[in-house]
Amino acid sequence: MAHLLHIDSSARTEGSASRRLSAAYVDAWKNDDPHGTVTYRDLTLDTPAFVSPEWITGVFGPAEAADAATEAAVAASERLIREMEEADVLVLGVPMYNFGVPAAFKAWIDQVMMAGRTFAFGEDGPEGLLKGKRAVVLRASGSDFDDPAMAPMDFHAPYVRGVLGWMGITDVEIIAVNGYTPEQLDSSVRGAGNAISASLGTPARAA
Repeated sequence: MAHLLHIDSSARTEGSASRRLSAAYVDAWKNDDPHGTVTYRDLTLDTPAFVSPEWITGVFGPAEAADAATEAAVAASERLIREMEEADVLVLGVPMYNFGVPAAFKAWIDQVMMAGRTFAFGEDGPEGLLKGKRAVVLRASGSDFDDPAMAPMDFHAPYVRGVLGWMGITDVEIIAVNGYTPEQLDSSVRGAGNAISASLGTPARAA
């Protein structure tokens, strides 16, 4: 039975194009695999803690400095890492803010990028430990960053691909919509149905 981890990170709890897009993807995935299961995490309503002195001590030691606070900090990371480990597919709603990812998403990345858990250093260099998973990133932005004139300012897609790849998730697809007005974004989200169907390998359905 396939398992999907669905994450949203838009600061907009209503009217968010990336939330609409990620929800549409998950709905299509569940329709395609009705026996599949889903874990949902909203990083805006439940924002991970920023890296703290307690987290650093809990992860890197020294062991004699461990206490209840360091154990709690590491335990919070472990919960997020286990969600990733249990998933076959990650569906990530990640809008573009100021050419990069939202702070809440960055906080999540900082919690799950942990040596010995999601990546390791071996004789041949770094190795991701979350191999065999697929990630689909649903991105909303004002400008079209596929436009060569805007592409140099896209620090979102390279970052997301890079950090996921570092953890071993190299099968990463980005489905992007763009527009500056609600009407433009609404049209773009509706038009993304074909991209979602193609991603799932299923025939496109009429809107």
